[in-house]
Amino acid sequence: MQRLLSRRGLLALLAFAWCTAGMPARAYDGEQHQQLTFLAAKQFNRCVAGTNVPMLTPLQVRYIARSNVGQAERNLFARMFNWRYYDRGAEAERSMMWAFDTRFHEHFNEVLERLNRADDAAKRYSNLGRIVSYVQVVSSPAHTVPVYTARFWRFSVTDRFDRYSVDEDAVAALIADGCDFLNEPAVDYGALVRAVATETLSAVREPIGGIPASWEVFWEFADQAGNFGEYGPAGNNFGRATQFKCRGDERCVLLKDDPLYAQFARERHLSAVRGTMGAMLLMQLGAGTTELVNAE
Repeated sequence: MQRLLSRRGLLALLAFAWCTAGMPARAYDGEQHQQLTFLAAKQFNRCVAGTNVPMLTPLQVRYIARSNVGQAERNLFARMFNWRYYDRGAEAERSMMWAFDTRFHEHFNEVLERLNRADDAAKRYSNLGRIVSYVQVVSSPAHTVPVYTARFWRFSVTDRFDRYSVDEDAVAALIADGCDFLNEPAVDYGALVRAVATETLSAVREPIGGIPASWEVFWEFADQAGNFGEYGPAGNNFGRATQFKCRGDERCVLLKDDPLYAQFARERHLSAVRGTMGAMLLMQLGAGTTELVNAE
């Protein structure tokens, strides 16, 4: 009888871990990470052509993309114990009797250590891909505000922004001839994560074009920076038709596939690509492995 109860308890724990720790840790899926990475590599090589900065070879780009995608599509066991949320406070938090690491900072610093020890190109560029994965993750509001995305009681295990398609042509057009990142490289990889995260946080606080509300109607900040926020009155409905109270008794409306959604997503994906190019520059310059501490 005791063995049966123990087995049932284990199954219950695994089921809970699946609902609460598995899927929501993914942020963008592997295909989106790959799209953002290849967009960045293409623009990076266009910008450094004719300069003293080495261009990325096709093989190096694929090392980066492969490990980036692999990190996004980690197995269930790995995702159970390491979530991909940014910590705006001074310390990374743990939850569930310290079994689950809710913030990614410790793993990020471990990747930097591996990059420092890397003794061949395959290892260096593979670890760069893991770093790039986090640079891209913090362009996602839910993982940067952050808002806990697993609401299994509502059959929801992911944030809808994270599944919004990357419009490659639109993002490429926004990049255009943008090579400013060459003029002022980031201090280190941690600075790149913080810079992209700061842009995301600012964007969430910005007004929704022509509507008397900010994007906080989707992702509300916690009172304390180290805590999780929550979904606002618009709920986890990015990209969908939704309405919400926005000013006095006035109700604001967004439509399915509203152009305002597309514009917001393009800007966040553009930020991810720019941050990725910044990381590629640090690698090609042979710099930038300072730890990511104090996240804000």
